Amino acid sequence: MTIKRRKKIALWIIALLLAPAIPVAGVLALAQSPRAVNHIAAFIQPLTGVFLRVDDVSLKRNLELHLKGLRMRTIAEDGFDVSVSRATVQGGLGPGLDLKIEKILLTAPEFTFQIGGDGPEADPFALLRRMPPVRLLKVQDGRLTLKSPSAVYTMPGMNMTIRDFDPEGGGKLDANLRFHFADGDSAARGALSATLDMTAFSPGPAGAGSLRAVLATGVRGDLQVDDVTLETGFALDGHIFSFTGTRAAVGGLAWRRGADTTTLKGLKARLNGSFNGKTSGFTLASLDMSGAGIGSLTGRVSGTLAPPGWNLSLQAASLDLAEVLALAGPLLPEPYGEWTFKGKGRVAVESQGRHLDGATVWQARAVVDLDGGGFASPDSSKAGERITGKIELNLGSPDKASQGRFNAAMSCDDGEVLWGPYYQDFHGESVKVVSRGAFTQNPFSLSSSGTFDLFQTGDYTFSTNLSPGQTRFSLDGANISCPRLFAVLLRNHVEQHYPDLRDLTWEGESDLKLALSISPREKRLEGHFTLRDGALRSPLNDLLLTGLNISLPYDLALGDSVKPHPPDLERKGSLSFDAFQKNTLRISRFGTPVILSGNRMIMPDPIDLPLFGGHVRLAGLRVENLLLPDTRADTGVTIRELPMEALSGPGSPIPLAGIIDGDLPAVSYRHGEWRATGKVIARIFGGRITVENLFGGRLFAPSRFFGADVTLDQIDLEEVTATIRLGRMTGLIKGTLSGFTMEYGQPSRFDLVMQTDRSRKVPQKISVDAINSLSIISTGSGAMSAILSGGVNRFFKSYPYREIGFRCTLADDVFTLRGLIHQGGTEYLVRRSPFRGIDIINQNPDNSISFKDMSERVGRLFHTRPDTEEEMS
Repeated sequence: MTIKRRKKIALWIIALLLAPAIPVAGVLALAQSPRAVNHIAAFIQPLTGVFLRVDDVSLKRNLELHLKGLRMRTIAEDGFDVSVSRATVQGGLGPGLDLKIEKILLTAPEFTFQIGGDGPEADPFALLRRMPPVRLLKVQDGRLTLKSPSAVYTMPGMNMTIRDFDPEGGGKLDANLRFHFADGDSAARGALSATLDMTAFSPGPAGAGSLRAVLATGVRGDLQVDDVTLETGFALDGHIFSFTGTRAAVGGLAWRRGADTTTLKGLKARLNGSFNGKTSGFTLASLDMSGAGIGSLTGRVSGTLAPPGWNLSLQAASLDLAEVLALAGPLLPEPYGEWTFKGKGRVAVESQGRHLDGATVWQARAVVDLDGGGFASPDSSKAGERITGKIELNLGSPDKASQGRFNAAMSCDDGEVLWGPYYQDFHGESVKVVSRGAFTQNPFSLSSSGTFDLFQTGDYTFSTNLSPGQTRFSLDGANISCPRLFAVLLRNHVEQHYPDLRDLTWEGESDLKLALSISPREKRLEGHFTLRDGALRSPLNDLLLTGLNISLPYDLALGDSVKPHPPDLERKGSLSFDAFQKNTLRISRFGTPVILSGNRMIMPDPIDLPLFGGHVRLAGLRVENLLLPDTRADTGVTIRELPMEALSGPGSPIPLAGIIDGDLPAVSYRHGEWRATGKVIARIFGGRITVENLFGGRLFAPSRFFGADVTLDQIDLEEVTATIRLGRMTGLIKGTLSGFTMEYGQPSRFDLVMQTDRSRKVPQKISVDAINSLSIISTGSGAMSAILSGGVNRFFKSYPYREIGFRCTLADDVFTLRGLIHQGGTEYLVRRSPFRGIDIINQNPDNSISFKDMSERVGRLFHTRPDTEEEMS
C-alpha cells in the first residue's frame, strides 16, 4: 500500500469520526440563538401542531439547557397551553444517541388543559407521553388551570416532584397545590396534596396513590359548604379511577330559601368506589353517611354520567325525625316551620334509571316506618304523641309514549292528638290509605284514585286530579256508621267539654258524596249528604231525637273573595224526624224541604210547631253567604198562647204562670249578631211585660250574649211576691228595663226604673220581711229587722205605703241604686202613707258597689223564711 493511499484512508477515518460532531456542533450553535429556535419551531409547527417560543435559551456542551420565557401550546383550541418563567434541564446522550434527562426544574410554570373534550389534545396525559424519560422533575410555585365549556378551575401555588419518570414505565409523584375557581354562582377555595406511583402512561395511565383535599369554602347557588376534608387511597388503570377507604367530613352545609337558612353540621361519610372516564360509569360501594344528629345512612350507588343512568339503594335504620324536620323547617309552609317534631324513622330507598330514546326513564321505591312520632305547635295548643305509621311508595317516570305511574300505601296507628280544645286517644285504632295514579313532569299534572279505611267506619273511595289550571278532589263515603264514627272521633271530646252530655249516643247510617274543585277563578264544593234512621239520646238530659232523616244536595263556593253562584232552587233536599223531646218539650212528625245551594241555605216553607198547647211559626229561613265572612240570615217568628209554666218547667226555682204572644216579623243575623223587630208580650202577674229590640250572639258558646228593652205595666206586687219569696207586698207597679244585656251568663248592663202604677186603685201594703229585704239590697245590712221587731213595731207585720220609686243601673260592673222620690232633701225608695207606715230612705245616694256584691246581697234574701201573717190592726 502506497503512502498516498494510506493518507487517503486516514482522512476517511478522521472524517467518519468527526461526522457525528458536525450536527452536534450545529445544534450547539443553534441552541444559543432564541431566534433560531423560534424559526425552527415555526417551520415544523404544521407537522407538530404545537406552537413554541422562547425568550432566551442556553445549551451547554454537557447538555445543560437553560430557558427563559418558554411558551408552548397546541394550535387546536381544546388542547394544552404551557408557559414557564425559567427552566433548567440537565441531560445527556445514551447509547444510540438516546436523550436522557437527569433533572428538570421548572420555576413558576403555568399549565392549562381543556377538559371535557374528545380529541387527543384534550388528554392531559398526551403531553406526558411525548416527554423523554426524566430522573427528577421539580415544579416550584406552579399554576394549573383546567377549562371546560362552562367552568374554569384554577389551582395556584402548585409544588410537585416527579422521580424516575418514563413515558413507558411511569414514575413517582408528590404534589401540593391550592385551588380556586369561580363560575357564575359557583365558587370554591381550598388545598390538595397527593402522592402517585405511576406504572404506565401508555396506552393509558396506570398507578396508585393517596389524596387529601381540603375545601375551605364552596358555593353553588343557594348551597354553601365549609370546612370539608377528603382522604382517600386511589388507583388509575387506564380510564378507570378507583378509590378505597375514602373518608369525608363536612364541617357545615347550609342552603338558603328566601330569608331562611337551613344548616347541617358534622356530616361524615365513608365509601369505596370507582369512575370510568371513558364510559362515565361510576360506583359508590359501602356508602355510610352520618352526622347532624339525624342518624346514619348506608347503601350503594352505581351508574353512568353520560348518558345519565343509575342504580341506587339506600337504607337508614334509625333517622331522628326531630332533627330531619328541624333542618327542613325553612322549607315547610307557614306556620309549621316553628313546630317541633320527634320520633324515629326507618327508611329504605331503591331507584333505577337509564337514558332511552332521548329521555331519562326511571323508577323508584321508598319505604318509611315511623315509631314514637310526635309533634307540637309553639304554643302547645296542638300536639301529637305515640304515633306509628308506614308509607310505601312506588314511582315510575313518564316517557314519550306514556305518563309516569305510581302507587302508594299509608297506614297510621295509635297515637294521641290534641288540636285546640279537641283531644282524642286513638289507641288500637288505625287509618289506612291505598292509592294509584299517573303523572307528567312538564308541565306537572297528576291523577290518582284509591280507597281508605277511616277507623273501620265505612267504605271510602277518592280521586284526585292536579294540573296547572285546576285541582279536583272527590270523595265517596258509603254505609258510614254514625255510632262508630262518634265513638272514635267525638265521644271523648264531648265527655271532656260537655259533661252534661256524657251519656249522649248517636245512631244512624250515612252516605257522603263530595267534590272539591279549585282553580284561579274559584273554589267550589258540591255533593250530597244522606242520613238514614238517625237518633240522638241523652237520658240524663231527657233528650231524645228519633227517626232523623236527611237528604241534602249542596254546592258551595269557598274563599273570602268568591262570589257565590245563584242558588239552584230545583235542588231541594229534605229534613225530617219522627219525634223530638227535651224535658217537657215534645214535637212529633216534623218535616221540611231544604235548599243548600250557591252558599245559601233556604227553608222555603213556613215551619209550624205546636208547643205546650201553644203555637210557634217560623216564617221560613234564608241564610246568605254561608262559609263567607259576611254570613247573614233572615226569618220571622210568630208566637201564640205559649204557656210560661211549660217553658220554665216544674223544676224552675221561680215558677211562672202566664201566656206569651209575639210577633217578630224580621229576625236577622248580621256581623255575628241576631236582631229582631217587633214585640213579645207576656201576660203575667196580673199585668203585661213587653219585650222589644231583642238581640243576641254566640248563642251556643260560653261567651254568648243577648239583651232587649222591657216595659212593665200593671204588675201586681201581690202576685209577684207570692211567687218570689222576698216578703209580701200589694199594689201595682210599672217600669222600664232599658239596654239590658247578658254576657257569659250574667247581666253586664241595664237601666231599671220602677214606680207605683196608679192606673187602678188597689191596696198598697208592704210586709216587714219585704222592708227588711229592700234594706239589705239598698244598704247591705239587715239592721232594719231589729228596729221593726222592737217596741210597738213588733206588733205589726205590714205597713201601708204611698209610693214606690227607685232606679237601678249597671255598667262596667258598677251597680248603683237611687230613689226617685225626693222630699226635703231626702231620697226615698218607699214613701209611707200620710198617717202611718215606715219610710225606706236611700241613706247613701252616691254609693256604688260591684255587681258581685249586689248578687251576694240578693242571694241572702233567698234563705228559707216563714210565711208572714196578716197585718195586726
